[in-house]
Amino acid sequence: MLKKTKNLIWLAGLMVLGMVFLNNKVLAQRGPITGGTRLDNPLGTDSIIEIISNILDWLIIYSIPILALMILIGGFQILTAKDSPEKISSGRKTIMYAVVGFIIILISKGIALILLNIIG
Repeated sequence: MLKKTKNLIWLAGLMVLGMVFLNNKVLAQRGPITGGTRLDNPLGTDSIIEIISNILDWLIIYSIPILALMILIGGFQILTAKDSPEKISSGRKTIMYAVVGFIIILISKGIALILLNIIG
């Protein structure tokens, strides 16, 4: 119990010191900004639906090579299975899950486009 109290006192002391010494840094700019500094929006859009649509565009671009790789891996599993039905089933599942995942990504892009047309 004494150690816990000691730790709380140290934490409170550090917080007070932080408030005292870092106060000027946090409140350094008072009044209006008169310089030519301007903060541009790095996302390029103000709508959450457009942000999601942009993210899904990148997701589709990166998922196509992953889909191709997973189909190749599944095909390799089937080719090297010999007479083992478990390995053949594993290869088929790999291909099926890859295709289903890609379809889910495409459907989510379609839903985002529908919402973008409804809202915007």
